[in-house]
Amino acid sequence: MKLDENHLLAYDESNVILRYEENRIRIKKDKTKEPYLFQEDRYYPTVKGALEAYLNISLKGSTTIEDIIERINKVEKLIRGSLVSKLW
Repeated sequence: MKLDENHLLAYDESNVILRYEENRIRIKKDKTKEPYLFQEDRYYPTVKGALEAYLNISLKGSTTIEDIIERINKVEKLIRGSLVSKLW
């Protein structure tokens, strides 16, 4: 389930995975550039735990209470929209 441009939820046998993906460029030893997909996985036992972590990540960089509230509302709306679309 895609959460935003860089985050998604994935699943394995016993975990919910909050995955961060980003296209990056690596410079090889011969100085040539090569694109690759960077992935960082965080593992949680429940969907709720993964979504709480996503909310906390989304709040990084907030500078005011208004900004925090706006970001929380945006994430909650995104989660509700994603869950509703999966149910129908």
